[in-house]
Amino acid sequence: MQRKFVLYLLLFFAPVIMGYAVVEYLTLQLPLSYKVKASYLEENAKNIEVLVLGSSQMMTGINPEHISQPTINLASGNQHHDTDFKLLKQLYPKLPQLHTVVLETSYSHFELPHNGKDFWKNSVFLKYYGLNNFERTTYFKDKLIYLSFPKFFSEKLISHYVDNASEHRFNKFGYNTNGYEGLFRDLGYDETKINTLKRFKINKEPNLEIFKNNTRLFFEMLDYLESKNLNVILSKAPMYKTYLPQRVPEILERRDSIVTLALQNYQNTTLLSKETDTIHYTVRDYWNQSHLNPDGAEIFSKSLDSLLQKATH
Repeated sequence: MQRKFVLYLLLFFAPVIMGYAVVEYLTLQLPLSYKVKASYLEENAKNIEVLVLGSSQMMTGINPEHISQPTINLASGNQHHDTDFKLLKQLYPKLPQLHTVVLETSYSHFELPHNGKDFWKNSVFLKYYGLNNFERTTYFKDKLIYLSFPKFFSEKLISHYVDNASEHRFNKFGYNTNGYEGLFRDLGYDETKINTLKRFKINKEPNLEIFKNNTRLFFEMLDYLESKNLNVILSKAPMYKTYLPQRVPEILERRDSIVTLALQNYQNTTLLSKETDTIHYTVRDYWNQSHLNPDGAEIFSKSLDSLLQKATH
């Protein structure tokens, strides 16, 4: 009886396991920047001098191709300072030439919740970078990419294999040089149409408790960087002109106060401030109100490069 029961279980679960194995395989074949960045990290760890961290604004805004010092950009969508700090502490021993870390201090970054230990991208970091952000012992399941966020990867699978959507083109640093697709291009970069848009993604909800928690960790991270004799560049990436007046003064003032404190108290810290630069960046440098496209990233990355050059000479 027991043998029959086990056999029935095997017959039932075998197709499910095989089906998932196929889905996982197809997911791993998707054009993901993490794979390219992992290869670059593995091949160049001994030479990397600059580490960029942050959310999608830093991911799309900094292209290491335009930086003269060996640089890796490990920023990604919805990535916050707690995740940055975990990555930093694990990467530091592996990057013997590292001298500068670039951190995001965008408009509302201090008033958005941290990712926490259950952030779905922890599986991505473990699978591709070999970094454990789970804050616990990891298991086989933790490396399964599709299961980390089935809805997200299902959409990616359909887009790639069914719809044959336009491909990303990653350079050797994992930066998408074909990243023009988005709202602004859809509107033909027509400023009249773009300027009349009344709704777009921007945080307008001040949260003092989140701010206190986030700034506590931020200063802990700055303490760590100072103890390792690493230079820090705080980054305020460019925002399109219609984004700027929508910022909530309370959120903005608190962010600026923290940046000012950091610059005053940490001698190893400098600021790259381009958030309100509406002269050097035009509508064609953005793909939406808060993200640069590759053209804008070239300008911003070269500004970062100039700052790095001054700091190291």
